[in-house]
Amino acid sequence: MVKSLSYNSNMTSDQTDLTQQCRQLLVDNDIPITRPRILLLEILLKHKGPIRIEDVIKLSEGKLALSSLYRIINFLKSSNLISEFQTPDNTKVIELSNLKDNHHHHVFCQTCGSVEDFELNEVTETSLQEEIQKIEFLNNISVLSHSLELLSICNPCQAKIQLSH
Repeated sequence: MVKSLSYNSNMTSDQTDLTQQCRQLLVDNDIPITRPRILLLEILLKHKGPIRIEDVIKLSEGKLALSSLYRIINFLKSSNLISEFQTPDNTKVIELSNLKDNHHHHVFCQTCGSVEDFELNEVTETSLQEEIQKIEFLNNISVLSHSLELLSICNPCQAKIQLSH
């Protein structure tokens, strides 16, 4: 049985729409609706991209305990609703799984740790897939998935560096 969630009557219509969208994601994936799951999904939908675990904790404003967050992440990962990966500096990052099945990659700022999604054009992605097939053949392996990670210094960090010189 799905529990009815009580919400602050001061919620804006945007917040109500976001909450409904989160509830629908859970229902569509046969996942029981709980306040912490909705809160995590709201944060992920608002952020619109990869987000560090520590940022989720901050954005939850004390409403998610770290131990609860990891349990929720593991459950939603097992349901394929979210993806988890590590940055080059071993920081855990999560994001909503591709609901539209569009494959993407990540660019990391090695100064501030920000993570952004990007997509390759179809020709480049196809070329990359062809290279992977060659690697599979030459090494007698089966590649299950791939990701392209770019290390960078984002524009805001570059501006700070230039100001300090």
